[in-house]
Amino acid sequence: MRLIILSLFVFLLGAAVLSCKKNNPPAAAPPSVSSISPSTGGAGTVVTISGSNFAVSVSGNAVKFNGVAATVSSATATTIVATAPAGGTTGPVSVTTSSGSASGPVFTYAGAPAPAITGISPLTGAAGTVLTITGTNFDVTPANNTVKFNGVAATVSSATATTIVAVAPATGSTGTVSVATAAGTATGPVFTYAGAPAPAISGISPLTGAAGTVVTITGTNFDVTPANNTVKFNGLAATVSSATATTVVAVAPAAGSTGAVTVSTGAGTATGPVFTYPAGAEVYIVGTGVSGPGYWKNGVFTGLPADCLSARCIFVSGSDVYTGGVATTYLPRYWKNGVGVSPPVTAGHNEGAIASIVVSGTDVYSSGEDDVNSAYSIPECWKNAAFDPLTYQYGGTVYNVFVSGSDVYAAGSQWNAPTGGTDVATYWKNGTPVYLTDGTQQSFAYGIFVVGSDVYVAGAEGVVPKVWKNGVATILPVPVAGYAAQARSIYVTGPDVYVAGVYRDLAKYWKNGVMYDLTTTVQNGSTYESAMQITGLGGDIYIVGNDASNGVGYWKNGVFMKISSCKQAEGIFVR
Repeated sequence: MRLIILSLFVFLLGAAVLSCKKNNPPAAAPPSVSSISPSTGGAGTVVTISGSNFAVSVSGNAVKFNGVAATVSSATATTIVATAPAGGTTGPVSVTTSSGSASGPVFTYAGAPAPAITGISPLTGAAGTVLTITGTNFDVTPANNTVKFNGVAATVSSATATTIVAVAPATGSTGTVSVATAAGTATGPVFTYAGAPAPAISGISPLTGAAGTVVTITGTNFDVTPANNTVKFNGLAATVSSATATTVVAVAPAAGSTGAVTVSTGAGTATGPVFTYPAGAEVYIVGTGVSGPGYWKNGVFTGLPADCLSARCIFVSGSDVYTGGVATTYLPRYWKNGVGVSPPVTAGHNEGAIASIVVSGTDVYSSGEDDVNSAYSIPECWKNAAFDPLTYQYGGTVYNVFVSGSDVYAAGSQWNAPTGGTDVATYWKNGTPVYLTDGTQQSFAYGIFVVGSDVYVAGAEGVVPKVWKNGVATILPVPVAGYAAQARSIYVTGPDVYVAGVYRDLAKYWKNGVMYDLTTTVQNGSTYESAMQITGLGGDIYIVGNDASNGVGYWKNGVFMKISSCKQAEGIFVR
């Protein structure tokens, strides 16, 4: 019985062993190398290794050139692509996988030919000169070529086997130019360091302008780095915005005065034509600067007190400067020489703004609105910080106030329904409304100007810009009707009627019904410009706003004057 049991145990054990052997997969075959191509080359040569049983993953193959590890860039079961290592020597190429190693044919290292220089161009120049080195056997990888000017390393910007482009280093000196690669060093001709030529000014444009005018200076030998050019207007340093070897663009400084424009570089100073600051004209701009709300007089900024949230209008009388806007309490306020004055608001109202301010004699007139939480606005005029009542139906706002003799005019809009309805363009004379539109479209009267008995109003009915003279509307022409346009401000001098505004979000103005571009901006749907207010003095026309290409400032007779520290311009006063 024991014999039978023992025999059965041996039988089952053998069956189990056979079963385990049957389930074990066969071991992977070791790699085999049949050929390499090419079989000769220098370090960096790309070599294709052919054979079988290679790992299909790059990391699964260890390739060595005579024992020195090489970089594998791709692999299949029959092909490996590797790069001959820099420290390799002549000897067999081997491939190792997890299944074993294979040794293949010998790869012969042949030294790459040393570089040779046939010429350099130019032979003379200053630091920063771009030099072209011609020759043979240069490395096609720029960083693998070491270029030196009399022993001082230079920056290599590009390289081929026959040409290298490098920049003469700042601390270089006269001496030979050399190129070194892994295969050797070549010495070329002498490069002579010569002092950079002094700058020269051939012209400036424009020749006249106020502080903030963008001036283009033309000439030669300017430094291409803007900060390396010192530009002065009659001895006062200006901000340089851009520079090339032949053009420098600078901004006429705020405190500058009439005098010559100079440009200085490390090589010398050039004196150019005289830039003339307009005599007598005082240009005031109100808005927001980099440090907060305030105003600029001929480009010089004066900040408003901490209780000013925004500044929207300005008027100057004698030595007094009046600015109007919104207080930090969100209520309407104006400031006389920085001292705040708060006009009253409608009972129960907690917000408002002053949009326009005028001084006539000793009286201060301001206009705007007050409202409840930015809604239910009431059109308002104030005289000396007291209500100067307007007749209105339900609500609205006033954008502009104008005083002619003893008459007070205001331009704005009012609702034709208790909860808003449609805005009706309206102007008021001594508080009595004159309706300019019938309420079928949203309409606004933004600007007003009075000459004798003629009342001119600028605004828009729907998307159509209009001017009303004594209540009779004239449509201002635009290139393509149907696009939004607004007439924001109006100024009349003699027989000429000027209007500033926007068409398709770009700054425009109209003179006697003809539209003119203030900028060269092309409408693209995402660019917004403004022409907020227009005024004049002595035959000159001034418009405040922003140019998408040049910044914020004003135009004088169509020429833009940038105010570099201004972020947003709202109003202008000139005297």
